Amino acid sequence: MTETKPQSYLQSLRKVFQSRNFVLILLTNYTGSLFLAAWVYLNLFFRDVGLTYIELGIANGWSMLIGLFFTMIGGYWADKHIHHRRYMATFNKFFIAIAMFLMPFVDTFISLIFVWTVFSLAQFCQASIDPILFESLPKEQMGTGTSLFTLTGLFGILGLFLVGFLIIDGFVEGLRIFFFMAGIASLIDFFIRLIFLEQIKIENINEISEKNGLAQDLIIQYSTGLKVLLATIPLFFIVFLLDVASDINYQFAQNFFLNEEVGMNYNTLNYTMIGATILGIIGGLAAGALLDRTTNDAKIMFLAYLFLPFSIFLLFNSPMFPVWINFQSNELLLTLISSTAFIAVIIKAGNDVIWRTIAWGAVGRKLPREHTGKVMAILGMAIQALGVVISPIAGFIYEQDGGGWLLIIAMGINIIILFLLLISWLRGRSELYKQKPVALPI
Repeated sequence: MTETKPQSYLQSLRKVFQSRNFVLILLTNYTGSLFLAAWVYLNLFFRDVGLTYIELGIANGWSMLIGLFFTMIGGYWADKHIHHRRYMATFNKFFIAIAMFLMPFVDTFISLIFVWTVFSLAQFCQASIDPILFESLPKEQMGTGTSLFTLTGLFGILGLFLVGFLIIDGFVEGLRIFFFMAGIASLIDFFIRLIFLEQIKIENINEISEKNGLAQDLIIQYSTGLKVLLATIPLFFIVFLLDVASDINYQFAQNFFLNEEVGMNYNTLNYTMIGATILGIIGGLAAGALLDRTTNDAKIMFLAYLFLPFSIFLLFNSPMFPVWINFQSNELLLTLISSTAFIAVIIKAGNDVIWRTIAWGAVGRKLPREHTGKVMAILGMAIQALGVVISPIAGFIYEQDGGGWLLIIAMGINIIILFLLLISWLRGRSELYKQKPVALPI
């Protein structure tokens, strides 16, 4: 028996680009990311229009709660009506456009709740995106294909430069203009998908045809999805939940901490996000290629995660140790690069991209195709369920004690994750997944 040679990176690229649906979703993500770059500044924007930290925590929790409901329905619908996946992927962009058009008018807690409710409709449609991508990509090229989405960062960089230009005369006013432009871009993406996205073609996968009521169908289908998840990616699910809990705490604190504790203004904060995006692009592309050539997912996940607790430790200590190297220069960029906070944030953001590229690529090549809608929806709902609980608590903690405790919590969880990944690696094979994916009958 002859051993098959691994394909070169160019051969892998040629294979993934043979799928029209993959290319269309990839390109519309690229164009959309140009105008979604300001998402990282939402909490700062809402703070500056007058919302309190507690109101932000509650509103973020509401967005997670309503998003959980629509993700649950969307994941079920994407598997029950496979021929609807194309339309769901298309209208995902439509609802994002509406939410972006409404965002500039947010100035109260109630108006923010309304915008998040509209945005949750996009999450219903989002449940179709991952199944379409997984169906479009050969399992052998899953890492290469998913890594190409890290190139959205190139467009995100352009978006961040545009943010920097628009906020010169005012942060809130500049972002309001930016959100309106984001709405236009998302509307264009909607029409591109509407016209060009193809109906999926999957052999040996039939739509669910039971005539049960909605509630009974949901229970049956998500019970099946949970069994598939636990049969194929058991330890990863635990790692995934811990990582989500860590990130909710960290993301709530990061920009407030940089602005209020470290003293970064909006201009230097924007340059920091650009540096983080660049590192994420490079790391994400390398991670995807590496994933396609490894048989031990836990090893490269551990290496990808290794610097995350260290980066949070640096950020936590940056007010006390503002610089990691003394540059005798008045140049803004040199001063920024020499700051401890800058190094901390780019390490964190870059490693997040690497970790997620590896994690989602590995999950994608393990899951049975007929269950991807439900399983990915379960993972999405897990994010939102944790957000419902943690976001209001994070808002309360920041209101009372600032961001330090949130960073400490995030760092502690990261260390636990590293320990789990290390155990899996040292056992000599990936314990994150079972050896063979299990396709359970519906």
